Amino acid sequence: MPNTDTVTTPASPKKALTDRAVANLFLLPTILLLVAMNIFPLFWSLGLSFTKFKANANKPAEWIANANYVEMMSREQVWHSFTTTAAFVLLAVGLQLAVGFGLAILLNRSFKLKGIVTTFFLLPMMLSSVVVGLFWRFLLDTNFGMINWLLGSVGLMDPKNPINWTDKDHALWSVVIADTWQWAPFVMLIALAGLASVPKTLYEAASVDRASEWFRFRFITMPFITPLLLIALLFRTLDSFKMFDLAWIMTERGATVETVSIQVFREALRNWNTGKACALAYIVLLVIIGLTNLYLMMMARVRGEAKLDAAPLFAPETPWLVGIQKAATPTLGILLLWGVFKAGGPLFVLGLAVLGGLIAATFSIPQKVRSVLATIGIAVALFVYLFPLGWMIATSLKQYTDVNAMPPKFAFTPTGANYAAIFSSVDGKKFLGQMGNSLLVSVVSTLIAVFMGTLAAYTFSRFKIKAKGDALFFILSTRMLPPVVVLVPVYLMYQLIEQKTGIKLLNTLFGLGLLYTTVGVAFATWLMKGFTDDVPPEYEEAALLDRYSRLRAMQKTVLPLVIPGMATTAVFVFLNAWNEYAFGYFLSGLEPLTAPPSITAVIGGGSIPWNEVAARAMVFLLPAAVFTFLMRNHLLRGMTFGAIKGR
Repeated sequence: MPNTDTVTTPASPKKALTDRAVANLFLLPTILLLVAMNIFPLFWSLGLSFTKFKANANKPAEWIANANYVEMMSREQVWHSFTTTAAFVLLAVGLQLAVGFGLAILLNRSFKLKGIVTTFFLLPMMLSSVVVGLFWRFLLDTNFGMINWLLGSVGLMDPKNPINWTDKDHALWSVVIADTWQWAPFVMLIALAGLASVPKTLYEAASVDRASEWFRFRFITMPFITPLLLIALLFRTLDSFKMFDLAWIMTERGATVETVSIQVFREALRNWNTGKACALAYIVLLVIIGLTNLYLMMMARVRGEAKLDAAPLFAPETPWLVGIQKAATPTLGILLLWGVFKAGGPLFVLGLAVLGGLIAATFSIPQKVRSVLATIGIAVALFVYLFPLGWMIATSLKQYTDVNAMPPKFAFTPTGANYAAIFSSVDGKKFLGQMGNSLLVSVVSTLIAVFMGTLAAYTFSRFKIKAKGDALFFILSTRMLPPVVVLVPVYLMYQLIEQKTGIKLLNTLFGLGLLYTTVGVAFATWLMKGFTDDVPPEYEEAALLDRYSRLRAMQKTVLPLVIPGMATTAVFVFLNAWNEYAFGYFLSGLEPLTAPPSITAVIGGGSIPWNEVAARAMVFLLPAAVFTFLMRNHLLRGMTFGAIKGR
């Protein structure tokens, strides 16, 4: 009987796009968007930085050369803001590394409900900085805060003279505590990835040689974990340097913790000294570029001889840079110790030394005792991480009189009135509308950003492109820009477009969506490149040999394998857009367009209705909690893969 089965081979495509055409089609939209929303406004603001100009006046810009830069660099308030920012970075990042690495060590063992416990630790990282700032502002309230009550109860504070956590002596620490609580899990995730990568055979060989626990930690664990801790250090340093919203919310709009981002905002949109604000923004931008180059050079050392994805402005092997790198570690160590001493005081340094000694002492404790101590440590840490969330949930179910009761009421009659008001009152319905706006602009910007980022990442991964390293450096740099540095030129550009064309972008969802998409595209491109690099190019080569077109080969071989990565990337892009505060606050009119600025609208003069604020915060964080739970199995790979992947 003859064989009737046939093997169909794709016909040779007619006028198939060349690789150059595909690369241009995939990459140019991303580059054009980033140029239009970042490079063009920044170059325009560069020109304005050499002029005397007020954006709220009808007078033309007046050329004054470098006078704005001279004034900004000589102004004591500007140097104070840089000093404040540096102190915050040193304290916050140092604590996050210590806490995050400690949590990773505790969780790096098998025990029941490990997945759920890890998910609980991840919740703060998925929350908006607005919600986190409100949580901790309430807990640190001078008269009705839980923290002061606890300190007074154990004799560490005089109840008649409570600590004012927003004054100049304590405000920095309050912001550091909140930021550490939120972002130490990020370090924990990266550290867990490093601990999971250590081959078990090395520990087994060390056991055969009767090596001590300290020897195993020092010569096996640390060499594997150090490169990833370095990545966490650099990411958190860059993000902490551009921090704005936490200090703005927790310290009376930056009154006692004025970072450089807050300083730029005040100069631009409060004093309306646009030329001076642009000059200060460029000073901040130069610092960011320097930190980005440091990141890339350190990545070169982490990857050894691997080729860098993004090329720094100066090659790491440049002779004068080699000397700087050799001196960088001891110099930074000395500066770190000095900065921690100046910012935290001798008691803080002594406390860190004692803590380090206690941790070191655990290596000489028997394994069973360490396991018990680890279980206790996990329970204590879990309580610390869940208590702020639990207390805010309880507050959302209280009446106003119960919220301000002292001592705090742990037993009370719960009420759903605060949640009912959201669905029945005029302000509540307005808030739901703002949540709808947030959902719309977040979903649309996420879909566009992930689509464009996936195509751009495919281009960088598969094609030989001139100046590929420079293009990736450009995309990475846009990821590192502080929101306020971007805000000033974008505000001016939106204003000019409205004046010249009548197209309104300020105080519109379309204008916000453009910004959210721009930020999301940079992040999606960088993360998706790691996922695309993981797909063997031989799959496509085989499809091309079977006369598939490049587009068809990508659709059949690459796309199905990177869909999980696209899903993970989409979650993070969505959460970034959903939780975004600065753009939504400053580019809206008197009435916020999105939900995060609306949550903080009740904070001002007079007594704050914390029960109503808590109810709104709970409703707002629900999507973040759902996403965290659904994607908990992908978070570890999604957070670390794009950063540590090196081909």
